[in-house]
Amino acid sequence: MYVAIDIGGTQMRSALIDESFNILTRNSTETGLNSRPLDLFSHVTNIIKSDLKKFTDLPVFGFGVSAPSVDKRSGKFVNPPNLPLWDGFSILEFIETEFSVPAYVGNDASLAALAEHKLGSGVGTKNMLYFTISTGVGGGIIINGDLYEGESGFAGELGHITVNASGEKCNCGNIGCLETYISGPSIVRQFLEKRDKGRESILRSDSIPTTAQIFEASSAGDILSKEVVGVAGGYLGVGIVSVMHTFEPERIVIGGGVSAGLNQLMPYISERVSRNAMAHFNGCIDIRRAIFSKDSSLIGAACYVELQK
Repeated sequence: MYVAIDIGGTQMRSALIDESFNILTRNSTETGLNSRPLDLFSHVTNIIKSDLKKFTDLPVFGFGVSAPSVDKRSGKFVNPPNLPLWDGFSILEFIETEFSVPAYVGNDASLAALAEHKLGSGVGTKNMLYFTISTGVGGGIIINGDLYEGESGFAGELGHITVNASGEKCNCGNIGCLETYISGPSIVRQFLEKRDKGRESILRSDSIPTTAQIFEASSAGDILSKEVVGVAGGYLGVGIVSVMHTFEPERIVIGGGVSAGLNQLMPYISERVSRNAMAHFNGCIDIRRAIFSKDSSLIGAACYVELQK
C-alpha cells in the first residue's frame, strides 16, 4: 500500500492506494495563498494515521508526495507562486519525523504525467507530454518511456513558457507566461475584465462565475464566454506548438479542471498549430484528455514510490 499526498494551490489531498493503484481512502483540506504548511501537514498527518489504522493488514511501501515548485532532493518548496508561505518548508523532513517509512517527493505535474503514461491516456507511448491546467499550469515529460525530471525535479514547467513577451506579469515573476492566460483563475479574470467594460453575457452580472460556468455559457452560445475561451485556446495552442517543436511527442495529454472544456478549446488549438507549426509537425498532433482527471497526481505519487523500489 502507498500513502499519496497531492498539494495544490487550492487544496491538499491525501489517499491510501493499493498495489493495483486503486484508491482506498481519500481526504482533502483547503490550502490557498495564506495557508501555512505546518498547520496543514499536522492536520493531514492525523487523518493519515487514522486511515492507516483501517488497513493494518497491508504493508506501507512508502509516501509519495506530489507538489508544485519543490526540490525533489531536499523536499523543500522553492518560491511556489500559488503557495507563498510554503517557501523553504521541507515535506520530507516533516514526514520522516512523523512516520518511519520512506518518502519521495516530485513535481505534481510530472507525477500526473507518470500516472497517465503508466495507466491512463498515455499508455503505449514512448514520448509523451502532459499539461495540467487548473489553479496553475504545469507539465510533465516522458522520454523513451521514462519520466524526465531534470536535476532537481523542476523540469516540465510548461505553464511558464512565455507566450506573450509584452503580456501580463505572472505570479512566478516572469512576463506573459502561458499560465497567465489559460489557468482557471486567468480565464475567470479575463471574463470579468471584459464584462466590467460593458460586455454583456448570459451569466449573472452580480456574481463571479466559475471556469466551468464560462465553458457552459460558451457552449450555449454566449458571445463573451466564447471569446474568452477562444483566447485561452489560442494561447494554449501557442504553448503546444513550442513543445511540439522542442520534443516531438507522440501524444500530448491534458488534465486538470480546465481540461473539462478541452472539446471547446480544440478548434482554437488546432487553428494555431495549423498556422504556426513547422510543416513536418502539421497533421501529427495527438491531443487527449487525461483519464484520471483530479486523481492523476495522487496515483502518480503512488507510481513514483513504486519506481523507487
